[in-house]
Amino acid sequence: MKRSVIIVKNIQKVYGEKRGNPSHALKGISFSMDEGEFVGVMGPSGSGKTTLLNVISTLDHATDGLVEIAGTNITKMRQSELADFRSKKLGFIFQDFNLLENLSIYENIALPLSLQGVSSNKIGTKVEKVTKMLRISDILSKYPSEVSGGQKQRAAAARAIVHDPAIILADEPTGALDSKNAASLLETVANLNEEQGTSILMVTHDAYSASYCKRILFIQDGELYKEIHRSQMPRHVFYKEILDVLAELGSEKR
Repeated sequence: MKRSVIIVKNIQKVYGEKRGNPSHALKGISFSMDEGEFVGVMGPSGSGKTTLLNVISTLDHATDGLVEIAGTNITKMRQSELADFRSKKLGFIFQDFNLLENLSIYENIALPLSLQGVSSNKIGTKVEKVTKMLRISDILSKYPSEVSGGQKQRAAAARAIVHDPAIILADEPTGALDSKNAASLLETVANLNEEQGTSILMVTHDAYSASYCKRILFIQDGELYKEIHRSQMPRHVFYKEILDVLAELGSEKR
């Protein structure tokens, strides 16, 4: 039986409450995600999908509700505890890579382990394993400015998984890539999910990117609008189903 890697219960996020001008970004969202799932979150601009990701990633606090990651309730943790939890349990893939320009690709990938005080021998072994898997072993001595966008994004993916996090959180990971590199990254992420059993939660506005997921949560006006499953569906059929729901969401707005 699979365990839940994320449990979200009645999450609410209100901005501007103290100023007497409250704006409800999240209005009681609940869902769970099993270990080994690849889940996408979609919705129009301002729907609350980025706010939801920020709350799950411990970068923002929920106003009310519960978020549990890998069996830990993060909504009650202090800031110092959250920073430690984030570094050990979460992996991040950002749209703009967030690689440090003054560090080599190897040093960038090793960073999460270095911050945890892992020995250099163990770091070397883990970096070698993930970079071989992601086919970037030949660029480890180079700096971010010396490699292509696709290589940067694979380096970012390697950094996200090198410390064996409970879950990878991806925020529009293909947003800065051309179509060829975007497809390459999505294949890489899907393979991590399929072959390594990596749990992935990805926020995206792009139906093509979302079609690689196994399940999509659609958010509208801070609420869960609909959920669809890929099951045994071919990806191109799932892509059309995603487009249909997005069109539905668009007509709801009008």
